[in-house]
Amino acid sequence: MDIANYSSDSRAAIKVAREVATTFRHPEIDLEHLLIAVLRSESAGVESIINQLGKSKGYIESLVEEFLKEQPRKSSARDNLTISPSVQETLMQAIEEKAKLYDALVEPEHIFIAIFDPRSKLSPYLRDKIDMTKEDIYRAIADSKSVQEIASTKGPSAVTAEGETPKEVAGTLKYCIDLTNMASAGEFDPMIGREKELQQVIQILLRRRKNSPVLVGGAGVGKSAIVEGFAQAIIAGKAPKTLNGVKVMSVDMGALVAGAKYKGEFEERFKNLVGEVVRSGGKIVLFIDELHTIAGGGSSGGGMDAANLLKPALARGQIRLIGATTEEEYGKYLEKDKALDRRFEKVKVGAPNFDEAVRIVKGVVPKYEEHHKIKYTEAAIIGSVKYAQRYLSERNLPDVAIDVVDEAASEFGVKEEFAKNQIPQLENQFDEIEKIIQACEGKDPDKDAAEFEKLKTAFDDFLRNFERLKGYWGHRVDTLTGAKK
Repeated sequence: MDIANYSSDSRAAIKVAREVATTFRHPEIDLEHLLIAVLRSESAGVESIINQLGKSKGYIESLVEEFLKEQPRKSSARDNLTISPSVQETLMQAIEEKAKLYDALVEPEHIFIAIFDPRSKLSPYLRDKIDMTKEDIYRAIADSKSVQEIASTKGPSAVTAEGETPKEVAGTLKYCIDLTNMASAGEFDPMIGREKELQQVIQILLRRRKNSPVLVGGAGVGKSAIVEGFAQAIIAGKAPKTLNGVKVMSVDMGALVAGAKYKGEFEERFKNLVGEVVRSGGKIVLFIDELHTIAGGGSSGGGMDAANLLKPALARGQIRLIGATTEEEYGKYLEKDKALDRRFEKVKVGAPNFDEAVRIVKGVVPKYEEHHKIKYTEAAIIGSVKYAQRYLSERNLPDVAIDVVDEAASEFGVKEEFAKNQIPQLENQFDEIEKIIQACEGKDPDKDAAEFEKLKTAFDDFLRNFERLKGYWGHRVDTLTGAKK
């Protein structure tokens, strides 16, 4: 299953399905768990389908829960649940449903359709009780959307160019990643210590004109983290009221360029994207990382044209755009285009000092603890900043310190796994050596050379494996016991 095909809402639903299966102490994730997860998702598409069919989401969820309570349970919840073949088939079917509706990514509604496909392994009892078919769902979609909307992605339809079908030009927001969706799914680390810069960004966005900030700072200082923090603030309701309901969409420049077969196709896509954002009436804020690529600094060959397409909308305040680039690239490309430069407001993002970096690492460490299933000590957190600053000074804090934290935990996991496998093997070898020693007692090494050679070989193997284990794991024993090298 290629997770890149699934939206953040769909990935969140799959995660919830795992939690549902764990709650009911079931041995694997099945279709009924996935159905509950899709019902609990915040997808407007699923809710619209259910309402259109005159059904109750709460009633369907309670039916499925009652059904799951009757299913066999394990004695205890399992940490590593497997995904049943029926769920894997349904998730693959959802990709086909996405293609039929010309959507860019698999959304929860596509999974919902696939669950009610006649070929899916959904319980016949639930099918009968819910009384909903795949054909019913498609009719509900047809009733709630026009044909034009079905042939495009969600959001305002693009203006059709002469000689092109709606499918070809509509839905250019598929070239974007919805950061607010990702924030709502909890996929971002918390933003720590960048409150001042975030406030500047919000103030600029609220202007009537010149309302597009550009974050300028070195690689790894946290420019993207500020934008992620902005998306989190919107989801948490901590942004100003005028920004409620705003979507923060990150432009995937690579996707815009990819597959452009003829001259001007990239510019056409970019123009349609800008048009969709303008027609959203301020409900979409674009984010372009590596902003200099639109001003001639990229490899698309259409950088200057993309910049020229943005200028009118930026000048009239019809589009709000957050950019991010380095000081060097800003001076090399954006400052040279005076007309483009004056339409942005510069927000400088510097590398944090030692104390700020420690506070940032402390703030994001819980996510890494959850991922690696370990706990970081206070000394380890401080050490990550201290030694990154000392030995990796060519890179910027806090990114380099977070990398150190992540890499250390990853290395620990690999060595711990090796130790867990090696220790039982060493114990068996040790027992074998003891048996050989007992067999050699009272014997003459010259007369029974084979027995003593067997002992030597067994001991050499044990010593070699022990040294490997010590190289991986021994320093932890030394640290705990206070042993000196």
